[in-house]
Amino acid sequence: MRGRARIALLGLSLVAASACAADAPSLNHFLVGISVKDLKAETDWYVDKLGFKLTKEMSVANGRVIFRWLTQGNERIELVYSATAADTAPVRAKPLGHVALHGLAHVALETTDLEATKKALIAKGVALAVDVTEVKDLGIKAIYITDPEGNAVEIIQRVSG
Repeated sequence: MRGRARIALLGLSLVAASACAADAPSLNHFLVGISVKDLKAETDWYVDKLGFKLTKEMSVANGRVIFRWLTQGNERIELVYSATAADTAPVRAKPLGHVALHGLAHVALETTDLEATKKALIAKGVALAVDVTEVKDLGIKAIYITDPEGNAVEIIQRVSG
């Protein structure tokens, strides 16, 4: 293929790609939902340890399924309790081994001061699953903690980009 033909083909590809992108709906993150065994313990942990506020609660199926929305700034976590929910098998390992199972691996939250956040969490009795680790290729440093049911929570601070 000669130079002009390549340029024309590239131009058509770019037009087609931008047309596809223009057709895609605009999406924003809304919430992360976590199915839990102990709704009270999980709610208390996210409120007491991470500073979330309980903002909504509702139930369906005659109260057998309960939804709680916890909010902190623009972040929302939906805790869902179902009386008929089953445990998953095998049990998800603690971070960083938690990514060995397919499915939701962790919730990631951002802070502007990871060291201060780490100190505040430790003061509240939260144990670190992974201490401060810099991931230069991603431009972040992070810690991992787990909630009372073992769900991993990553807290990151951007260090570049």
